[in-house]
Amino acid sequence: MDFELTDTQRRWRDEIRAFLRESVTPELERERDLEGKLRFGPEARAFRRKVGQKGWWGLTWPKEYGGLAKGAIELHIMASEFDYAKVVPADTTYLSIAPMIMQYGTEENKEDFIPGITHGEFVVAVGYSEPDAGTDLASLRTRAELDGDEWVINGSKIWTSNAHGASHLWLCVRTDPNAPKHQGISVIMVPISTKGIDVQPLICWSDYRTNQVFFTDVRVPRRNLIGEVNKGWGYITGALTLERSAVSTGGDLRREVDDLIEVCRADLVGGVRLIERPSVQQRLAELDADVEVALLYGLRAASLIDNGEIPTATLTSQKIYTSELRQKIADYGMQIFGICGQLSWRDPGAPGHGDSERLYRYAPEIRFAGGTNEVLRDIIAQRGYGMPSYGRSRRS
Repeated sequence: MDFELTDTQRRWRDEIRAFLRESVTPELERERDLEGKLRFGPEARAFRRKVGQKGWWGLTWPKEYGGLAKGAIELHIMASEFDYAKVVPADTTYLSIAPMIMQYGTEENKEDFIPGITHGEFVVAVGYSEPDAGTDLASLRTRAELDGDEWVINGSKIWTSNAHGASHLWLCVRTDPNAPKHQGISVIMVPISTKGIDVQPLICWSDYRTNQVFFTDVRVPRRNLIGEVNKGWGYITGALTLERSAVSTGGDLRREVDDLIEVCRADLVGGVRLIERPSVQQRLAELDADVEVALLYGLRAASLIDNGEIPTATLTSQKIYTSELRQKIADYGMQIFGICGQLSWRDPGAPGHGDSERLYRYAPEIRFAGGTNEVLRDIIAQRGYGMPSYGRSRRS
């Protein structure tokens, strides 16, 4: 692996940065939510469409699907720059769901959903977890029964992030209640505007909104089934592997540390800049090095994908590392600012606009997004190192 970008890749990075300087307007900035993110406001939607017009949402897709047929490293560079700029991210809609549709979907699936995703018109939320089916997702109970040319869906999903602003749900449902639990599952694409869907907010400790979504006799066309009936478990696990690359590219972490360094350079405590304190210098240097590792993790995974591999263990390790580094950045920021670090972003006296305090409350959510880190460590052991799964002997 070459640790330096090529001249072509640097030109691509510079093109993205120029686009962001032009496109991230004060109006767009004003739409930031409680987590400092841009999601579903009118300016954010216009930004999505602008990116879609350039074909960038389908950067790595085959040209027959409206893509640009670029490599995974080019995608990683774009996603990292978007994360650094804190704009609408290249999220699971583009990084995991669309690729699964292109690989496993029917021609009708591709016709119905790929153009809308490509142009930035469709935003897809993931409907997996249920109140009684979290880590053991295959225990899900939300049902879909075929009635003529329609699926009738009943049940509920929880922790359905972005359902309040998305256009569609990538919904995991049980279609054969008599099959073994991993074999009777399907995926259906469901427009959130469909009659019978009720999206209820769940506000977390960080002020981050997630949702519980209820389905009461929800009817969607038969053609909205993704791929084959009862084959959904493979689509779900494949999408989850790709989703882990969307949790963090490292670009957002680079921005958090850069901002923290700038605040430490500017803020005086007892007439001395924070950055002049040896303890602060040590923490900042440690975080700076850690972030560089995170960025290399992403490039490593992208290079393996470009070489035709499916780097499950690498992507999973990247997700664990970056999610736990996010917590470390928040912890160090709170320690550096002392008692003032506990001030909310709403308080005008909060150092660094309260970013460390806000990140401190938000970081735990990322440790279980895309799969809890505890379970992901088992996946690394099994798929990366060939170790036996829990409950099996070494001889089995």
